Amino acid sequence: MRRNRYSCGMVLAASALLAWAAPATARSDFGFDVTVTLSQKAAATLASTGEEIVLFADYYGEPKRGAERHTNEIGQISLDRGDEQVEIPGTGGSAHISGATLDAKRLDWISGPMMVNVNVASARKSNADNILSCDFIDGAFVSVKKAPITLHCALIEENYDTIMKP
Repeated sequence: MRRNRYSCGMVLAASALLAWAAPATARSDFGFDVTVTLSQKAAATLASTGEEIVLFADYYGEPKRGAERHTNEIGQISLDRGDEQVEIPGTGGSAHISGATLDAKRLDWISGPMMVNVNVASARKSNADNILSCDFIDGAFVSVKKAPITLHCALIEENYDTIMKP
């Protein structure tokens, strides 16, 4: 029986590639889509000022017994290394939250479902202050991932009653 002298090297190279690609695949499992819509007044103001929109996503959970030392200032486990920020044009539209900032090792520290919080604001490119009041996401990740969620925004001065979703 004749052996191919390259088979061992090819197996090692393929294994290395798979090991390198695995974290990217795992992270993509934590992504979801959001659609941002605007009131007419907000759309006009953002267009006239060239302002953009930013979404801030934060993954969290309740601590398991014994993991309390990892909690943040409000007693929760932060699952990411900082908010993921995604900018979209001032016209609104679709945004993809990738989950790239999530530290999957921290999932072992939580009890119950992984939660996600998403807030939307003006990107402060033309104004030092946020000018938008927007719906927001605060709920179980499995519910958020099911289908794109629409978040509506209006100018703060419009006194829009925001809605927590999903």
